Amino acid sequence: MAKMIQKSTAFERIVHWLLALSCLALLLTGLGFLYKDSLGWLNTLFGGVHAARLVHNWGGIVFAVSLVLSLGTWVPECLKWSSDDSKWLGMAGGYLSKEKAKELPPQGKINAGQKIAGIMVFVSGILISVSGLIIWLATPTPVWVLIHNVCALIFSVIVPVHIYLATAANPGTFRIMTRGDVPLYWAKKKHPKWVKEIGA
Repeated sequence: MAKMIQKSTAFERIVHWLLALSCLALLLTGLGFLYKDSLGWLNTLFGGVHAARLVHNWGGIVFAVSLVLSLGTWVPECLKWSSDDSKWLGMAGGYLSKEKAKELPPQGKINAGQKIAGIMVFVSGILISVSGLIIWLATPTPVWVLIHNVCALIFSVIVPVHIYLATAANPGTFRIMTRGDVPLYWAKKKHPKWVKEIGA
């Protein structure tokens, strides 16, 4: 039986799922509001426009809180940038070439692509949360509405890509967010720097 190594704590997994599920609910209801003529039917999934509005507003609160709770766990990792990360990025993580995939520079607890995606999520998440509160509780200016919609567009690209890369593209990765552990041999292959750091 393969030796396992812990990669995420129960707290990190709970926060991640709160962030993920609230984000999906916000994307679906938001698209239903933004494109009423073509995607308005999405609101029926939540019980109609009024119910979807409640889900969107309070789901935004859950999203904002879970985003804040995740700052201390993921932001420090995202800000650790090295020459290996730059090289990994230059090779597109090996996704475009099987040969390059064999020559990728070693990565830490998260790879360079995850770091960039994480920073985009945190920055866009803060902006979309602030603008969302203003739209909900105050009289929004066109600028705040634009910021909210642009950030929503960023999430609509990042989320599907993240789901794909965390499942089909990298078998074994999804386990990190369900059980929290991964095989040691897998960790050595994907995150050798991190394995060395923790002395595993």
